[in-house]
Amino acid sequence: MCTSFQMKSSDGSLLFARTMDWHTFSAEPLVLPKNYTWRAVYDGNLITNLYTILGVGRDSPEHHADISDGINEFGLAAQKLTFSNHSEYSVSADRNKIQLAAFEFVMWILGNCQSVADIREKIKNVQLMTDDHAKMKYGRNDLHFSATDPTGQMINIEPREGKLVIIDNPIGVVTNAPKFEREVEKLATYMDLSEQAVGLNHISTGNFSGKPVFPGGFTPTSRFIRAAIFKERAILPTNEQENVIETWHILNGVTVPKSDGRSDTYTVYRSAVDVTSRRLYLQRYNDLSITSYRFPE
Repeated sequence: MCTSFQMKSSDGSLLFARTMDWHTFSAEPLVLPKNYTWRAVYDGNLITNLYTILGVGRDSPEHHADISDGINEFGLAAQKLTFSNHSEYSVSADRNKIQLAAFEFVMWILGNCQSVADIREKIKNVQLMTDDHAKMKYGRNDLHFSATDPTGQMINIEPREGKLVIIDNPIGVVTNAPKFEREVEKLATYMDLSEQAVGLNHISTGNFSGKPVFPGGFTPTSRFIRAAIFKERAILPTNEQENVIETWHILNGVTVPKSDGRSDTYTVYRSAVDVTSRRLYLQRYNDLSITSYRFPE
C-alpha cells in the first residue's frame, strides 16, 4: 500500500506527501546528524552519511535507524513504498559496489545525495540485495522508491532484474503497482493527459467531458487515479500553509481506514516535507493534529 504525490504552491512551496499504509508500528520523527555512521546489514560494512536527515522512521538500538521518508539539508526528499511483490533484487554481490538491504536505501539516498541529479549519478554504485548471502537475515522487503528536490523533478526508482531503474514521473503521483507506465495508461481513461498543462499541479488539458467517474477502492490503481484527479481539480495554494491544507485534503481521499474484514493494513501515518522550507509535517492515525518539525539549529 501507500500513496505519494507532489503538491506545489504559487510562491514556490513544494510538498512531497505520502500515506504510510502498513501494519501497526511505531514511527517517530528522527534527525540523523551529518556523519551518522551505520553498518549495512548485508555485509556489516561501515557507511558514514555525508548529510543531515530529517525524516520519519524508527531507531533500532540493535542495528541502525530505519528511515521511511524524509528530507536532507539540501532539500532532497525520498520515500519508500511497497511494490506489490515485484521487487527484483541482486543475489550475487559486485564488490565494486555498495550492498544494501532495500529498507536501508532511503537512508543512503538522503545521507549521500544532494539532488535528483546526484541520485542519477550515484545510483549505479549501489546494489539492493536479497539476504541469501547476508551476514544477518533480514527477510524480503518488496519496495520501490520515489524522490524529488527543489527543481521539481520527481523520479521513481524500481528494482528490476537486480538493477535500480530510474523512471521520470511527470504525473507527480506514485502508489504500488508494478509498472508505472501501465498506471499512466489507465489514468488516460479518466483525463486527457497533455504535455502543455494549464497549471502547476496539472497534467491534463482540463477537459473532463465524457470521462468516467474515478474509482473508489483501495487498490494501487484506484488510489493512483484518485490522487492524480484530486490534484488536478484542486485550487492552487498561494503559500506553504495553504499547501499543507490542500495536501491533507487530498491525502484524505487516499487514506486507508482500519477495517475488521478487509485487511489489517491501514494508514499508520501521513507525512509531508516541504523541499523549500525543509519542514516535516506528520500526522499519526490516532491523532487529528498535524505536527511540524524542522532541522535543529
